[in-house]
Amino acid sequence: MTRRYRRVVWTASTLTALSLIGGLAAWRIHKENQPEEYTAGETSADITSTISEQAAHKNAGPVTDYRAEVKSRVSDPLLDPGRKLPEGAPAPRFTDVTQAAGLAGFRQFNGPRSSQLPEDMGSGLAWGDFDNDGFDDLFLVSGGGALNLPDSQLAPSLLYRNLGGGRFELVRDFPETRIRGMAAAWGDYNNDGWLDLAVTGYDTILLFRNEHGRFVRDRQFPSPKGFWTGASWGDYNRDGALDLYICGYVKYAASKGDSGRSTQQFGLEVPFTLNPASYEAERNLLFRNSGKGTFSEVARELGVSNPEGRSLSALWHDFDGDGWLDLYVANDISENKLYLNRGGKFVDRGRAAWVEEYRGSMGLAAGDFDRDNDDDLFISHWIAQQYALYQSLLSEQKLSGDGKTDLHFTEVAAMRGIGQPSMQSIGWGASFGDFDSDGWPDLVVANGSTFEEKSSAPRRLVAMPSFFFWNARGDYFHDLAPWNRSLAKPLVSRGLAAADFDNDGSLDIAIIDHSGGVRLLRNDLPHGNWAELRLRSRVPAAPDRAGFGDGASVTAWTGDVPLRRTVTSASYLSQDSRRVHLGLGAAARIDRLEIRWLNGRKETWNSLEANRIWEISEGEPQARLAASRRQIDKSELPRFWERQRAAMDAMKRDKDPAKAARLFREALALDPSHEDSRYYLANSLAALNDVPAAIVELELLAQINPQSRRAFQRKGELQAASAASRAQLGAAQTTLNSALRLNSEETGTLVLLGEVALAMGDLAGAERHLSHACQANVRAADAWFLRAYIAWKRGAAQQASSLLVSTKTARGPDWKPSGSAMEGDVQRRMFEESGFLSVFARAWDGNSAPPSAFGPLEQYLHRLR
Repeated sequence: MTRRYRRVVWTASTLTALSLIGGLAAWRIHKENQPEEYTAGETSADITSTISEQAAHKNAGPVTDYRAEVKSRVSDPLLDPGRKLPEGAPAPRFTDVTQAAGLAGFRQFNGPRSSQLPEDMGSGLAWGDFDNDGFDDLFLVSGGGALNLPDSQLAPSLLYRNLGGGRFELVRDFPETRIRGMAAAWGDYNNDGWLDLAVTGYDTILLFRNEHGRFVRDRQFPSPKGFWTGASWGDYNRDGALDLYICGYVKYAASKGDSGRSTQQFGLEVPFTLNPASYEAERNLLFRNSGKGTFSEVARELGVSNPEGRSLSALWHDFDGDGWLDLYVANDISENKLYLNRGGKFVDRGRAAWVEEYRGSMGLAAGDFDRDNDDDLFISHWIAQQYALYQSLLSEQKLSGDGKTDLHFTEVAAMRGIGQPSMQSIGWGASFGDFDSDGWPDLVVANGSTFEEKSSAPRRLVAMPSFFFWNARGDYFHDLAPWNRSLAKPLVSRGLAAADFDNDGSLDIAIIDHSGGVRLLRNDLPHGNWAELRLRSRVPAAPDRAGFGDGASVTAWTGDVPLRRTVTSASYLSQDSRRVHLGLGAAARIDRLEIRWLNGRKETWNSLEANRIWEISEGEPQARLAASRRQIDKSELPRFWERQRAAMDAMKRDKDPAKAARLFREALALDPSHEDSRYYLANSLAALNDVPAAIVELELLAQINPQSRRAFQRKGELQAASAASRAQLGAAQTTLNSALRLNSEETGTLVLLGEVALAMGDLAGAERHLSHACQANVRAADAWFLRAYIAWKRGAAQQASSLLVSTKTARGPDWKPSGSAMEGDVQRRMFEESGFLSVFARAWDGNSAPPSAFGPLEQYLHRLR
């Protein structure tokens, strides 16, 4: 008797025994809650209720808990005032913005089904910023249509460009792709800084090369015949070139003789042509990237072809923390596989790690749901099998100090609230994401049946609501989908992926529905603070180019709390955004950010402000604010200019920087790329003595326009004015040198560099910059005054007096002294748009005696040093 057969017998016996206990309760639940949610007018019995009567629940809890979970799936709490959210849970406000976003033109399937397996597996989607404008774009894979439909009539897969402002446009010059599509995955395989695209389907694999926003099919890439499903990019051998893993499902062959036949699938009768067990497994493929634009298939050579597995999803992920990407493969009606990477070679450790399950596995997601700084694993399953949540024991093993760090997991789906609710669902796409930014990763899962409605003609697939599992501090997951109409609506969903498509700091969701379209659900949940990271890794073969951080592990510390993320994501036929989203809860900043790049390099950044999108580049000590460029909608222009003019009046006429800052922010909400709004917001914040916030706005301005000299000059000025150490003065000097490179004759920049050099005690450097300023502009009175101070410090009193005369001349004949400068004057004026030492020059009383003229400046610089 084979191990697989013993498992089936054991499962069947257990289900039969337990059904005697649970059958009556399940029947009563079904009668009390008729499943009208599935299909309007359907007269046949609910398939999931039938399953609940036939199958008992593994690891079942109390019957009362089960009844509550089931009731939440078939009643509408939005219409029931007695239904309350779980304690502490946010209202799950996801808004369907598909139509407004311009995505309603996509069709997942054309025409009626013909009840064949490739038609019903659905298709996926992939988020990726293909044009490098800072907004994630969206590729939607179409299943095309029935196997007997001509290729010319298949629904096309489509690429949509994200325009910002919640709007997308169809990329019409993308090569026409009418295939029976399955999966898509973005990856920069040629290291040119532009994301390329892999697409799989029934009998096809396509690779599109991104040539600076224009796509060309790479016809050198092999496209063998087969039923190809999941696709996942990962640099398994750490040579700096992304490799591609492709899942093979079954060796499907359409046959008229199979039509009308039935077969058993986990004890249930299904059409022969819809049962994957009717067909032999297809092998998987691993395409090794040569780094020169060519690939070789090495799956069998490396032992990862998984020839007996009916694979649907694969995930590259460093589960054991050794710096090498491991590979987990989800198989349908066959054992899942965990291949641990040992320096570019693989060992099969699924059974040893306790994750080699035999169920109907579809979707995958990895994330640290319990915040113990190791990554856990979620798997969605077929009906009556409950989802799996494998909690990694890696951190516990390391803490035990026993020297044993073999990777192990333990299955906790039932005790964490995910098991029982999923018994009546068939799960597909899944994603971990902190959707309310409270610091705990939540879980969203797309559901939809593979069973046919018996009453519809042509026969449709049975619809199911999806799940939104809110993470209650790592202890329990509560399904909040019943409180949201978009998620609670029963549909036949397949692919799912998450991204912050509107750059507002909250993760949004896109779901592909079989025989429907795509749904874009904007996240409007109440949420805590957040931060997002765009990682730019080094490319060994092209040091002047930057990669996308593939395979990097991120740990953000807020106090002693670790928030762990990894730049790898592939669920059921789909791909999340590469951008790392971190929910910070009440924390105002990331105290310490640790990144281990895939090449093994480890780096740390400190004190990153919350509610910002940061660009983190390997080898660069400073994080930068990431900018997103978009054009403002014409309908928003009147509102923008109303706020912009009011903000300028508040700043210049009313001298009210707080009011001005508020109005500038309102203007920027309409046009985030407006340079004047950003610059004057920074000045308003500086006037409020909020220098860190002002510097953040100036950094963002420099990202929007790298040629903005005023952004660099003002930032350097504020850095110098607030400097409390020589290192901080050095940072100001670096920033000002960036401004000088943009305009080498700008007087203000030269004076500021002279002031910084003076503050650092570099008299020669100060004289060089100030002398240049005087040559460029003879009326640069501040420069003349500071040069006079330098001459006095060098003991050249006569020269100092002469330079003071030049200062008066530069002031002009109408100049009148304003009085001496005291410490209070410096504090009040140091953040104005002028050199931070210019207050002393402008407060000079005209006395030509150097000790009198330079006394206040000398005292200030002495304290500063």
